[in-house]
Amino acid sequence: MIRISIITNTIRRPVELVEKSIRASLGQNESVSVILMDQNVHPLIFSEEIKLNPRLKHVHCQVPSVSMARNRAEYAVDTDWIIFCDDDGYLEFGYIKKLQNLIDENQDIDIFAGSIKRIDNGNFYSKRHAVGGDMKLFWNTKLLMGSNFVIKKTIFESLGKFDEAFGAGAKYGSSEETDLAWNAFFHQKKMRYSPELVVFHVPPFAGEFKLEVNKAFRYGYGKGKLVRKWLARRKYIVLLEFLEMSFIPIFKSILNLISFRWKDFRIQSASFAGRLAGLL
Repeated sequence: MIRISIITNTIRRPVELVEKSIRASLGQNESVSVILMDQNVHPLIFSEEIKLNPRLKHVHCQVPSVSMARNRAEYAVDTDWIIFCDDDGYLEFGYIKKLQNLIDENQDIDIFAGSIKRIDNGNFYSKRHAVGGDMKLFWNTKLLMGSNFVIKKTIFESLGKFDEAFGAGAKYGSSEETDLAWNAFFHQKKMRYSPELVVFHVPPFAGEFKLEVNKAFRYGYGKGKLVRKWLARRKYIVLLEFLEMSFIPIFKSILNLISFRWKDFRIQSASFAGRLAGLL
């Protein structure tokens, strides 16, 4: 029997949302264990049904970043595969059964990138996921998103896990999952995009404008640093990412400027500025 561990980290989320995610994971299959890395100052308090479930391991791990929390998850020695899921997303019913079929049919695959759909309308969260693609090609490695992917435990460990300099709460506040995907690609690990592995996710939240601009710059800075990291390792194919991450915000900024959408223009400008600053 395949042994699977689902790792979810949480920080500053409503307990009801986190419990929905954990409940969906526990409801999948008896062979699945669930590890919650609770980064909050005070650990979350769940209902008795959740709290007393023997397959849930609730770990209070007060570290600042998602990468640190995920790297510190202590899964069982006999774990074969690890699933990463966000605290504001939840696995579709039947996810594990589909995964087990995929593993049986694709025994050479080391990493499965699942799809993410919005809870409110069922649409793909990312246009990349709607289009799909072969992950043997470098430009499709970004199909792997941190809120839904599956990796062999041995591969995760051999790659050195997540680079803790990247990710929300880290020095560079984004791109930890893309960094892992590139690491796997350059080490010739086999990855497959499997849209049938669905995680439902809350829709994007539009917060206070100043915070959105700050977030755009911070996330952009992480992307720029990611490209710089791999250029320093002479992986010049990552220049494709630089071209994309430069063109898209510039193009959107021009459209927003023409349409007099000043707020969107400032957000896209901040994103480009962050990417360029990170690269330089």
